Amino acid sequence: MKQVNIIDSLRSFAAISVCLFHFTCTVTGLQYPALMSKIFSYGQNGVLVFFVISGFIIPWSMYYKNYHLGSMLKFMAKRLIRLEPPYLASILLILIIAFIKTRFHIGIHSPEEITAARIGLHFGYLINFFPEYKWLNNVYWTLAIEFQYYLLMSFMYLLFVHKSLWLRIVAYLLCFGMAWAIPAASHFPIYAPLFLFGISVFQYKSNLIGMLEFGIVMIACFVYNYAAMSTVAACFGLATALVILFFSELKIPVLHWMGKMSYSIYLIHPVVGAAVINILSRYVHTTAQKLLILLAGLIVTFVSSYIMYLLIEKPSKKLSSKIKL
Repeated sequence: MKQVNIIDSLRSFAAISVCLFHFTCTVTGLQYPALMSKIFSYGQNGVLVFFVISGFIIPWSMYYKNYHLGSMLKFMAKRLIRLEPPYLASILLILIIAFIKTRFHIGIHSPEEITAARIGLHFGYLINFFPEYKWLNNVYWTLAIEFQYYLLMSFMYLLFVHKSLWLRIVAYLLCFGMAWAIPAASHFPIYAPLFLFGISVFQYKSNLIGMLEFGIVMIACFVYNYAAMSTVAACFGLATALVILFFSELKIPVLHWMGKMSYSIYLIHPVVGAAVINILSRYVHTTAQKLLILLAGLIVTFVSSYIMYLLIEKPSKKLSSKIKL
């Protein structure tokens, strides 16, 4: 499969953007200057970048590995083996920290908040279907969206790559139709037109569709996201798609390297980095001091993520790659 270098750089950008958003806009007891908070608040849209990346890279991988319906179980196994170990490790880390906080009365924590049912629902990414429960880690909701996308793509992929224009139109209409019919933010359908940005770039780069069809789908995605979500969502989606299209071979050294462990960064930054910032925030007063603890939170996150990448994520990637579709 041909490598698309810009993907890792984009993943790194998205993960760091989400980190900065959480560290500056959601950490309690720490107020940054209004302009700084406003700028970093856009970091939450790093999630949308991840969605467009998945829209592109999943069918790209399926296409060059000759996916067919008979490969469905192997495809899902590859995704689970790739993603589950880091996810489960991050859950275990959260439970260990919760136990320590409860055992030594650190902070405000109620043991009743973590129940067997709540933990069990995490194993199938099912929390979004049970509003009475909350995710142990706020970023997990996006993993549920991604998992639903994998399931749907395992069926719909053949429509997107079919030679018949009419069957491809059916696939496009399904994306927009489900987004209109099920607009709940906690489920995949509303984000389908965002994923479609990436899917369309895959189709065009793989010579499955022409410029006219590509342009029409991209415009439709932009208009729908603009109308149904926000101007920012439409712009982030379009910008990410265009970067993949025009700068696919670009390799930004530091971002490319960090992109390899972007999944680990995304999973544990609210656990370790935010904890460091929360602990230190009571001792700072000036903007310079706040910037220093922001840097400290980022460093702790990156170091912890690299360790997690080496011990868990990298072996998971290697094991997943052994499964042939």
